[in-house]
Amino acid sequence: MIAARRKAKIDQKRMAQLLDVPATVAQPPAIRAVDVHKVYRTRHTEYHALRGATLDVARGEFLSIMGPSGSGKSTLFNMIGGLGKPTSGKVFIDEVDVAHLDHNELAWLRCRKIGYIFQSYNLIQVMTCLENVMLPMAFAGLDSDRAREKALLLLELVGLGHRPLHRPAELSGGQQQRCAIARALANSPSIVLADEPTANLDQKTGGEMIELLCRLRDELGVTVISATHDPKMLMRSDRVLWIADGKIVRSCTPAELKAEGGGHHG
Repeated sequence: MIAARRKAKIDQKRMAQLLDVPATVAQPPAIRAVDVHKVYRTRHTEYHALRGATLDVARGEFLSIMGPSGSGKSTLFNMIGGLGKPTSGKVFIDEVDVAHLDHNELAWLRCRKIGYIFQSYNLIQVMTCLENVMLPMAFAGLDSDRAREKALLLLELVGLGHRPLHRPAELSGGQQQRCAIARALANSPSIVLADEPTANLDQKTGGEMIELLCRLRDELGVTVISATHDPKMLMRSDRVLWIADGKIVRSCTPAELKAEGGGHHG
């Protein structure tokens, strides 16, 4: 935990100014991407993962992104989550252009604005549930007593209040995902990114995870963005995007999706 407390040198005033949305702006998008291209280059080849993706994600929206393997879905997910910078185009998180941030500033923004839920949970195996949830708070500089109190409340919220001292290996897949969700909420993010959060879960447990994400949207106003192929999650989303060959090819509502029988045919 000591290493986690070593905070990067951040100009707090600069970050406060960057995150201070003018009062005249009425509910700007939580995330905005404008003509985003991402090119991966080697000595002999280049791969265009994104080819001009543009989208707005409203505050409090539950957005699901679909796409086949190699479509650019994961790259788009990473770009709008601040996990990478585009080759060209712009990505704004709470009206902050991530291209203008250095490495430490981008890490600071991610730590305080975005919670990540991974398909493989990514829990630290030697740590208890409580310690896993407290870890992001340590990076954010929260003192240990407050972090412990908040972590216990978050574990209670996700239904793990009775297992704070259990390690991941002692939990079921669904319980590990609950712990991962609690960790994602550690620093009270306004945006939660969930990468195939139900892929490794049975149908019942996956349904419970979807309900929990919907509660975050409905009760806390959290913006939820999910990369998923789960039909149940698609039906609970506010909007569904399809990406193919590095481009966003369609946007629709769950009602429109249902009217077509749940599939997209081009």
